[in-house]
Amino acid sequence: MSKNFNQGWLSVSIRILLVTMVAALAWSSSAPVFGQSYSKRFSKGDALRLTIWQPYQVGDQKNKTLDMNGDYLIDSRGYVFFPLIGDVNVLSHSVRTLSEALKEKFSAYIQDPVVIVEPLIRVAMLGAFRRPGTYLVPPDASLWQLVDLAGGPGDNSNLKKMYVERGGKIVKENLLGGFERAFTLYELGVRSGDQLLLPRRSQFGVKQAFEILRFALSLLNLYLVITRI
Repeated sequence: MSKNFNQGWLSVSIRILLVTMVAALAWSSSAPVFGQSYSKRFSKGDALRLTIWQPYQVGDQKNKTLDMNGDYLIDSRGYVFFPLIGDVNVLSHSVRTLSEALKEKFSAYIQDPVVIVEPLIRVAMLGAFRRPGTYLVPPDASLWQLVDLAGGPGDNSNLKKMYVERGGKIVKENLLGGFERAFTLYELGVRSGDQLLLPRRSQFGVKQAFEILRFALSLLNLYLVITRI
């Protein structure tokens, strides 16, 4: 009796363990892995941010620097046009190899430059933002930083209804939690070319209801006056 009970309990325990493992694997495959580094690659139509640290020498002239820092668009061929060195195909590079290639090219004009490049993605901010438009941001920027670029939410905005649209379909909803926790765009699954929409709150409220009621009462009063004539 005891032996059969122990075997039955062991069988049930194994089943519970297997179900738990399968559920954990399914959740981990679908949930974002926070803290995981994003794929730092370059894409056509996106951009990159260039930062160059210079030790105060350009050619034969000392104590001068060239300001080439900024955001550079990647054209439809996958090229970026840089000052001094011209077109460079960036699609074949990782962040590290592009930094090294640009350092070699800029070294003809700058002594021992430190070159830093960072991929940027395109996100359209639409709806009740103060400055709607398309913005270039790093994938590891937070949703809060992106909303701030768009001037923040407008007075009549509904943050609880903010969502991400891709190809005409809603792919992410309920973004307020990520906004409050400063999750990165990568962690939230935002990709280049996505549209982030902030709906406006309904204009119908207590004030509007009172106005409608007052208008209805005035019509009723007018009707009563007319019928008495």
